[in-house]
Amino acid sequence: MINLAWQSGISVNQMDRLLGRIRKVVSFFHRNTTAAHVLKTKQEMLQLPAHKLIHHVTTRWNSTYDMLERYLEQQAAVYSALTEKTLKKNIRDIVTLSDDDVKVAEEVLQLLKPLKTVTTLVSTENAPSVSMILPLKNRILQSMCANEEDSSITRDVKAAIRGDLISRYTNPTEIEDYLHRSTALDPRFKSLTHIEPALREKTYIDLKKYIHTEEGQATEPTPTGADTEPNASPPQKKSAMEELFGDTFVKESDTDKTFSNTIKEEVASYRAASNVPVDGGNPLAWWKHNECKYPHIAKMARHYLAVPGTSVP
Repeated sequence: MINLAWQSGISVNQMDRLLGRIRKVVSFFHRNTTAAHVLKTKQEMLQLPAHKLIHHVTTRWNSTYDMLERYLEQQAAVYSALTEKTLKKNIRDIVTLSDDDVKVAEEVLQLLKPLKTVTTLVSTENAPSVSMILPLKNRILQSMCANEEDSSITRDVKAAIRGDLISRYTNPTEIEDYLHRSTALDPRFKSLTHIEPALREKTYIDLKKYIHTEEGQATEPTPTGADTEPNASPPQKKSAMEELFGDTFVKESDTDKTFSNTIKEEVASYRAASNVPVDGGNPLAWWKHNECKYPHIAKMARHYLAVPGTSVP
């Protein structure tokens, strides 16, 4: 989804032309060994890291970010190398970036940084990631809001990415509802502060409904009275203590407490508990430790948090 949104961003004409100019420069240094040697010499002279330029690969959108980042890091060495007499005669159709172009490239790099970070997060293998999809989508959309300081190119790129991403995971609505429940089951994000209060409450109501549907049948009380099987054993005779105090000192678990009320109390207790720290907190370890405290929610978490948010590691 991030790749598709970014593809919409780079389809903006001015952005495409800017990336095209950078790609030509990078390609020149990749295929010309003399140019690569001159660049390395300039890096040493300017005390820059001896890094090779990175070429954009169409199938990996992250390579656009990497190419921009590396080019900006090495732009002084690149400009110096391209003005070297030994290379000038071999340069064709290569236009160096103007100061305005460099400024736009720096803006776009900052624009892409959240997308790069999000891609890294959902690609990890040691934590559940389906629960992060909607919070991360919300974070990207926030970062794509236009600022007064943005150039016209940056505004257009942001608008294109935002326009593509905003409708993702919304149709059919069951997908969005499923992802909201997944987020609620992650103790890092269970406060759901990234969505409106009304939707927050609806998500937890839906969660209680799903728990009741999945487990309600298994926890129904044993039928009594007319519904009792004909061959059932007759009730046992009460002891003297039970006759005297059975109704007075009844345990809470023996009262007429319904399964629905049990689920409501469990969900309320879960929501009131402290969130797991987003930095370093392991949701799976938290659920292993708290499974006995929230047994019904834990079963749902086991199903939902097993789903990866990406098809590749």
